[in-house]
Amino acid sequence: MAFFFNQKGMSLIEVTVGLLIFGVTIIPLLCMYRDGSVYAAVAGEKVAVLNLARGLIEEIKGMPDARLGLVQGATGNTVTLEQRAGGAKNFYQNYNLAICRGTGSGQIKKITGYDGVTHQAVLDGDWQVLPDTSSFYLLYRYYPTDYHYTINVVEGDTTDLTKTLQVTVYYTEKNQERQVSLTTERLVR
Repeated sequence: MAFFFNQKGMSLIEVTVGLLIFGVTIIPLLCMYRDGSVYAAVAGEKVAVLNLARGLIEEIKGMPDARLGLVQGATGNTVTLEQRAGGAKNFYQNYNLAICRGTGSGQIKKITGYDGVTHQAVLDGDWQVLPDTSSFYLLYRYYPTDYHYTINVVEGDTTDLTKTLQVTVYYTEKNQERQVSLTTERLVR
């Protein structure tokens, strides 16, 4: 019992030194935790962007030839596809239509209605630049995303049978616009 009464307490200097050592070690650990969270969020966004680009490229590589072609005509919010597009009423509803080359290149519109007899697709909005018969299109499944992306035919193709298609997805990192681009070649009729 005498043991409990003979103990000495800590002095103010020892407490201050202990708090100083604790502060010196905890501040870098908190900074590493904060920076790690930021880097993990940035890496997660890069993975999401890359997965979107890869998904689009894979669909383009495996898409049937009937979903590629030249625009036959267009109005404010419609487009007429080639005869080989085929399909029944609303066959391409909820697909996206991307203008990949020619007049209006870079525009992507969602199809809200489709007439398989006239091959005319109704779009979810008006064209910014009206496509014409020089405009190359492709039809692909709708990808709901917050990212802006374009699908383009790369200029300088050496043959009309092979097209090099490029998917570019844009995103913001630390208040700067960044992009990821992937390309694939595709045999076109």
